[in-house]
Formats: sequence, structure tokens, C-alpha cells
Amino acid sequence: MLVALLLLGSGVAWIAGSLQRGSAPRPPGQLLIGEPSAQVTPADVPVVLVDRDGLRRTLLVEVESLDEFDARLAGAMEQLREALLEESNWPEGVDAPYVQSYEAQRRRVVVIDVPALGPGSGLELLAELAALRSLEETALAHGADEVRVVVEGEPSSTLWGQVALR
Repeated sequence: MLVALLLLGSGVAWIAGSLQRGSAPRPPGQLLIGEPSAQVTPADVPVVLVDRDGLRRTLLVEVESLDEFDARLAGAMEQLREALLEESNWPEGVDAPYVQSYEAQRRRVVVIDVPALGPGSGLELLAELAALRSLEETALAHGADEVRVVVEGEPSSTLWGQVALR
């Protein structure tokens, strides 16, 4: 009986104490230092060119974009397309690829969506391989942990009919 009386007394004291304190304290909001930037700013970004012999070189190009990973990488892909066109390692009628990234298990995964190749505008095998390796190496140079290449938004077995995608 004495134990039950002690438990009842401590329970009443605990309930009375919680009523006096009021609601639980809220955690602080997100701490922002400065204002988020929504303006276009110039930045030097790496573009990795892999030639038909497998030799790679890194160029720093200036890209004007929002200060976000996807926007900078998309600007780099446009510059990469121009450089590959000069070396005849990119088809004339194909636009720059679309880039999107996400984080999975603390790894940044970049998905590069390449437009499909039009009929009759094929590339040599080594040129297509150089284009694919340049796309992947440029994304890795920007901090991607994993790169996936799709064609027209769909998984494909090859880039433009000759080089297999992983």
C-alpha cells in the first residue's frame, strides 16, 4: 500500500510540473547566413574532353548560371557540346544534353539525358565513344559520384547505336 501511495504522489507531482512548464520548446529554424542567391553569376567550371585516342584534357570555361549544381553542370554540358563539335565528336543536329541530379545514400547521382540521333547522321565508333566518355568525365569533375546516361529520357542499351551504356 505504501508503494502505491508513493507512485501516486510522484505521478501527481510529475503531471503538475508539466502543466506549469507549458508547451515543449521548439527547435530553432533553419539558420541562413546571407540571402539565397537567385541571380545569374559567372563561374569557371571544368569541362573534360576525351579524344578518339582516349587522351583527356580538362578545360576551364566560364559559364553564367544560377549558383546551383545542376545549373552549372548544364552550362558546362553546353560548352562541352561546342568543344566536341569542333573536334567532330558530336553530331551536328543534336542539342546539348539535359542534366539532373539527386542524392541517394549520400552519393550524388547525375543523370545525363542525351537527345536521340536523327536518321542518317551517324558518328564513327571512336567519335561516339569520345562523346560518351567526355560526358561522364565532365560530370565526375563536377563532383558526381555516379553518372547515368539515358537517351530521350529512356534507358537505352547504346548511346547512338554503337557504344554500349553501362
